[in-house]
This record gives sequence, structure tokens and C-alpha cells, in this order.
Amino acid sequence: MKKFIIFIFGCIIFFPMGTIYAQNHVGIILSGYEKDCQLTHTGKTYLCGDRKQLYIGDIINKKPSVNMLKIKWAPYANGVPRSETSMEIVSSQTEKFKASTYTAGLKQYINDFVKPVEHVAVPLVTRGRKQKEQFPLQATLMRNYPIIISGANEDVKSIAIINTKGQKVYEKPIKSKEAISLVPSEIGVEPLESYTVYINKDTVKRRLDIVLMDEATQEEVLKGLMVIDNENIAIPDSLIRKAVYFQLISDANPDKIDLYWLSHQLLKENTSQFTKDQGDIIRELEKRYYNHYRK
Repeated sequence: MKKFIIFIFGCIIFFPMGTIYAQNHVGIILSGYEKDCQLTHTGKTYLCGDRKQLYIGDIINKKPSVNMLKIKWAPYANGVPRSETSMEIVSSQTEKFKASTYTAGLKQYINDFVKPVEHVAVPLVTRGRKQKEQFPLQATLMRNYPIIISGANEDVKSIAIINTKGQKVYEKPIKSKEAISLVPSEIGVEPLESYTVYINKDTVKRRLDIVLMDEATQEEVLKGLMVIDNENIAIPDSLIRKAVYFQLISDANPDKIDLYWLSHQLLKENTSQFTKDQGDIIRELEKRYYNHYRK
């Protein structure tokens, strides 16, 4: 339980995004697509289909009218008609972040956008995963939430944090081979300022771009966690909803929030009592995490 509390009320990260990462789908076509309907995605055109996934920037052309389409939308997206027969998929997120926008329909979002459509035999995610760990490339940090930046036995020699002026604000030699975490209150970073963390080994150097979340946004993020905590649901479902919540608000606010690391870290530390269906959802969240940092 101590680990759980630390990771849920610990630290989160904010940063200006410099890299474009793989996005998740924001819409699903349910009906009305059966005739004269085409979808243009990343410059290529496809026929519309049942439960066809839609992404920000996609264009749907449907005759005689796009109004004939029935589409399920994520909380932060919508279709804007460009003509009677054309619709563009856009972000509908308002400038001010409000946790209630995402917590209200979190269960439905999981069923529609995270839970696998076809259930196939997949192993549950366990602490004993043998795949190489993918550490985040950028992160929005929250106060009191430590972020794990290196695994055990990685042979890290030192850590250095540099600001945008090239000045070193933190440096620490590493003598042990244990997993390494950063605590925002200990590393001298200021809210909404960009920093680069260099994880130095003998022959290679890994980097992580970070921004510390401002207090107003952090308070709003924590409100969402409190809503989930107050729901009358079992702990495994609560953990999953929190992990989805972190990913969802990151997708909806990509210019200022990236808590994918916290979603992954939370589930990685709590993966022993999930059912088969819950394990399938965790598998999907893990895939989204890896895709998120795939350039």
C-alpha cells in the first residue's frame, strides 16, 4: 500500500512538447458508412467500415451527407463539417484543463477506446516481464511523485540536469546498481521550465526532457484522482482507471501534459491481482505506452 500511495500522490511532469509521438484513435464509426464513404488518413484513402478508427487530422467524405454518420467520440475530439459531404477530425479540448471532463465518462472510454475489441489469449502483465524496459523520453513532473529513470543493474555512472541556458542545475554520481528515481523537490527544477536529464553510462548517454507541472494544473489532476478514489469500485479497477486517466489527459493536452510515464509506472508496481479482462486492458495500456515513445 505504501508504494501505491507514493505513486498516486507523488510526482507528475509538465513540459513543452518538442517531439511528435504516435497518437491514439479518437473516434469510432458506428453506422451510416455503408455507401459512398471514404476516409483519408495520413494522405491515404480507405473505405469506411464498421468500427473504423479515426484520428486527429483525418478527413471523412460521405455522400450525400456526413450527417448520416454515427460516430463515438473520445472526450477531447469531434468532427467538424467542411462541407455537406466532408468532415475533418479535430481536437475539441478547451484551453483550460478540467479533470471532470475526463473522469465523468472514464468507464465508457475504457470500454470504447482501450479495451480490446476481440479478446484473444494473451498473458497477463506481470512484474516478471522479460522485455527490455522503455523509459520515457519526456515527461511532465508533479511534486511528490518520483519518476523512475533507470532500472537496476543499468550501470549508470552519473545524472546531470541542464536548463535551456545550458546551465547545470543538478548533478549526482551513482555508485549503486539499484533503480534510480528523481524527486522533483530534490533536483532544483522550477514549474513550467524545460530541463534535460542526462543519464550517463560508460559509453552511452540517455536523455529525458522534463517540465515540472504548475500548482494549479496539479491540483486539477489530483481532483480527478480523488473522484476515482471516491468511486465504489475494487482496487484493481481503480488502478486501471487511474492509469487510463493519466494517458487520456496526456492525449487531450499534448502541449502541456505527459503522464504516460506515471500510468506505466503505476501499473508496473501493481500487477499481481488482475482478472483476464483486466489483464487485457493493461496489455493495451502498455502497448499505448510503448507506442507513445516510438518516434
